[in-house]
Amino acid sequence: MAGSRHFVKSQPAEQTRAEIQADIAASRGAQRNLQATGQYYLANQMRQTTDEHLDELNALDNGTWNPTHA
Repeated sequence: MAGSRHFVKSQPAEQTRAEIQADIAASRGAQRNLQATGQYYLANQMRQTTDEHLDELNALDNGTWNPTHA
């Protein structure tokens, strides 16, 4: 489940990394599809979502990432 990492404290880092990378890929794909259909406002929202996921990945790599709701 995408986003489940925010509710589980004891998830392995590699599983968290895989979830974040999958979310990045999905967000970028959605952004490209929206741009291709001329929906630039929504494409920009997907870009922002991708940026948030990249920030999460950076925090995980730095050892500062924590689950949001756990």
